[in-house]
Order: sequence, then C-alpha cells, then structure tokens
Amino acid sequence: MSEKSYHDYVIKDGKFIGEFESMYRDCEDPWTQSIQPNKYSRMAGIIHLENFNVRSVLECGCGLGYYADWIHKETGIIPKSVDVSETAIAKARELFPRLDFEVADITKDLRQYKEYDCIMFAEIIWYILPDLNSLFELMKNEFKGKYLLINQVFYKGSQKYGTEYFTNLKEFINFVPFELLGQCEATTVNDSTIETSTIFQIQ
Repeated sequence: MSEKSYHDYVIKDGKFIGEFESMYRDCEDPWTQSIQPNKYSRMAGIIHLENFNVRSVLECGCGLGYYADWIHKETGIIPKSVDVSETAIAKARELFPRLDFEVADITKDLRQYKEYDCIMFAEIIWYILPDLNSLFELMKNEFKGKYLLINQVFYKGSQKYGTEYFTNLKEFINFVPFELLGQCEATTVNDSTIETSTIFQIQ
C-alpha cells in the first residue's frame, strides 16, 4: 500500500484533489470506515430514517459499505448504495454481498434514482460543492415531497476548503433550500470535528 495518507487524494492544503479511485486502490481503509467513524452522526442518520418512516434510501458515497450494513442491521432497509469509485464498490460487494452496491456519479446520475424515498449524502458535501445548487434544482423538479438526509462533519476552526459556502451547521442549513425537519450536532472535547446529521423535505 502507498505511504500517502488518504487525505492526500481528497483535499490537501485547502485544495480539492478528488482522486477517489486511486485512493481506494492505494489505501486499505480510508477514513477508517471499518470502525465506523463519526458514530454520532451515523446513528442520528439512522434515527432520522426511523422517525420519518423512510422505507427506501439512496446512499450517495457509500465507500466500502460499512454504513450501509449498519443501516440494514438497524432498520431492515437495504439501501441502494452508490459511489464513484469502481474499486470501492468491488470491495463493498465482497464485504457485504447481501447488500446493493452500484457505481454511479450522483452529480450526473441522480435523476435515475427517483423511486427512492430518501436521498442520503453520506459525508460527501465537501466533494460536490460546485454541484450542490444544480443538484438542489434537480431535486426540486424530480424528487418533490421526498427526503434529503445529510451526514456531514464540520471543523473546529481548521476548515480551509469550502469556506465561501459554509463553515458550520447553521450556515449549511441556511444554504439548503428545503424544509428542515430534524438536526443533530455532536462532538467530544478531544475531537477536532463536529459531527452533524440533518434531514430535509424536498419542496
């Protein structure tokens, strides 16, 4: 495996790199997905699904599939889990063969998933910032009445990328043009990040 950190493939020195396919080829467990990082926001996302009786989910940015497995165990839902990386999807299928994984770029392919009750952005907001407004417009036209669930990490004063969009949960909520139904924000004193989960109804 490469000595490079997975961070070097994603965002480095305040610049977006976005080499996700190379990252999944070179790094065994980016974001330590196997130990379920960001447990507060991930559990809150599951609670949102249960609270609003969501029965089908499009998980965008599934990576190696560990969160899809957690969602399935807690709710019985098998998400349609997509990622831009073919390597990530191949590994997820090996790890969780009973689940449903597919290669897709939601900045281009979102329209084809209109049958799902809920679109979940699984900690990918920083990677799709330039596409957010066009995605929101597509949702208004094609997904009206459905849910948008977003799990996302914010940073305690150390954010270098995307600051012109938002830097905290309040600013992010104001940025999203849909009705906020629920929100959760959590951290510990030792964390450099703040975990968040929000659910909106698309209007």
